[in-house]
Amino acid sequence: MRALPVRTRALVAAVVAGLVVVAAGAAKQADPESAVGWQGLLGNRPGAQLGGRWIVVLKAQSLADRVAAAGGRATEQQMRSWTQTAEATQKRLLIRLASRGAVIDPEHSYVRVLNGVAASLDPRLIPILERDPLVAGVYPVRASYPSTVASSVLSSDAFAEGSGRRPEIALPGTTGAGVTVAILDTGIDDKHPYLRDRVARGIDVLDPGSDASPAQNPTEPGRPERHGTELAGLVAGAGGPAALHGVAPGATILPIRVAGWQPDAEGGVSVYGRTDQLLAGLEAAVDPNGDGDAHDAARVILVGLSEPFASFPAGPLARGTAGALALDALVIAPVGNDGPVLPPGRRRPSRSRPSTQGASPRPSTSCCGPD
Repeated sequence: MRALPVRTRALVAAVVAGLVVVAAGAAKQADPESAVGWQGLLGNRPGAQLGGRWIVVLKAQSLADRVAAAGGRATEQQMRSWTQTAEATQKRLLIRLASRGAVIDPEHSYVRVLNGVAASLDPRLIPILERDPLVAGVYPVRASYPSTVASSVLSSDAFAEGSGRRPEIALPGTTGAGVTVAILDTGIDDKHPYLRDRVARGIDVLDPGSDASPAQNPTEPGRPERHGTELAGLVAGAGGPAALHGVAPGATILPIRVAGWQPDAEGGVSVYGRTDQLLAGLEAAVDPNGDGDAHDAARVILVGLSEPFASFPAGPLARGTAGALALDALVIAPVGNDGPVLPPGRRRPSRSRPSTQGASPRPSTSCCGPD
């Protein structure tokens, strides 16, 4: 492993700047003490079908833990061996948990950025797992949505020329060539004329074996997922009108589809992801060919999703992000508060503790359209 090269750091700075520009529009023009003001964008988002899923983080070491303990350096052989060890240890721990009455049938298994599993669990198992010395934590799977800022906000006076919120974003002297940016979002259209030859074959967490192309709405053909393609254009698009291009038109995009058309709580379909799917995307981004060696990790991982009301520094996504960093991959993701900015001196109304569907406000930083 090695430190991020200069060109990668420059690309990171530009991508972050691009997200900050659109993040500035996240504040809504709503009464901050109204229900809409409190809920932020959550009220406009579909109800996700989470299926009683939980993420169980184990105390066993992950590949990232082993690499960090080795000072950040490891050979390909060491990484493959450590990944195999993490997998074997996880299987033994699951067998031990089953012998204690906590049977887990994993839907997702994680051993690279953290050691854990995601599964649908009988709620009666949660207290048993939380008390088990093998378990570091048990967390409900939450919904994540494509991060968006309304076009009306971006066209408002707050983003007018001279506002300081629409700076020119560029990489002087470089195009990002040689840098791979993994985009964890909806599917990405590799045939889009502005992205041609910029998109590698992707990884589809929602439909394993697929190439991470945008899926069509199964109930309304002609409505493909768009958000991931739009985000890819902001990063590496080229050849647009009036020479419009992304911040790094020479970079390679690795699509990792962690959100898309899925059954929703109303009996229809909506575009969203789940945090267990997002974690699986982080696993794939640090080891795209799945051989246990993270030397081929994408050096920049760009997450285009927000997880409303759920910013937990010790949660599985925070642990997974730290694990990716230990494997020399930098994660860029929305972060902050979900909802409007309060005027100075004003406080939000007191409320009862939210359910497991929402706890701590988290932002909508973003860039693109709702699909």
